[in-house]
Amino acid sequence: MRVSRGPGAGANRVRLLITGGLGLLGKEIARVFDSCAAIRTTDREEWDVTDPAACRREVDGFRPDVVIHCAAWTAVDKAESEPDSAHILNVEGTRNVARACRERGVLMVTFGTDYIFDGASSRPYREEDPANPLSVYGKTKWDAEQALREEGGEHLLVRTQWLFGPAGKNFIRTILDKARKGETLRVASDQVGCPTYSKDLAAAVRNLLDARARGTVHFAGEGETSWFGLARYVLARCGLPAALLSPARTRDLPYPAPRPAYGVLSKEKYRAITGESPRPWEEAVADYLAIIDVEGGAR
Repeated sequence: MRVSRGPGAGANRVRLLITGGLGLLGKEIARVFDSCAAIRTTDREEWDVTDPAACRREVDGFRPDVVIHCAAWTAVDKAESEPDSAHILNVEGTRNVARACRERGVLMVTFGTDYIFDGASSRPYREEDPANPLSVYGKTKWDAEQALREEGGEHLLVRTQWLFGPAGKNFIRTILDKARKGETLRVASDQVGCPTYSKDLAAAVRNLLDARARGTVHFAGEGETSWFGLARYVLARCGLPAALLSPARTRDLPYPAPRPAYGVLSKEKYRAITGESPRPWEEAVADYLAIIDVEGGAR
């Protein structure tokens, strides 16, 4: 399915239905597709994806060509104490949307995470590498993938990691808020991944749809760093004192959920499908910081 571009597309515009439309990713998806698609964005009050009947009503009512499922439980540590709630939203919610899409012949796009891996790899994770989630959150996201595949409909699953962007809370904004208050920052230096800008991920989804991609594809920023390395880069770019920041081992930090030590995702399949390469994470972070004012809000 190629997304219509340019003026005069008229009735050929793709009809796009988005769950989680007010979230960090959902807002960027809507923005990227705004000029080329007829879009309906929904939040939980409008569409509770854990209700199978609501899923059928939304798909029947809007008659989309594509459903982009962004609604998800993303509170990694909270999932350890509320596993049933995380399971219902991530697994059953995904299954319900996938079933409604399959029954109506609609393409479903949704998102996975590096947390399905155990972090024991010595090279970036490929799409076909075996899953071994360490946390409740990681397990619910892996089970959500399995539910999607079991439903058997046409789908595109984009695994990503370390997401940040202007539409919601994220690690970078938290670091800046604390640093500007003069708080001491102890940040994990033994977890390695790659920061991913929500705007870049949304653009990648459009590229993948234009290329008629299906199945599982990884996308993240290019390169790798630790959370400590990311925090240090952010403070340096913003002219904030590095003395506020110190490295820490994950086991010494108050995180209930275990994390993969190494979660970098390979982007080779994305490059092969689209002919595009993700930009370096440093460049994407710099672009994001350019829209953050001195109080930490978007300009």
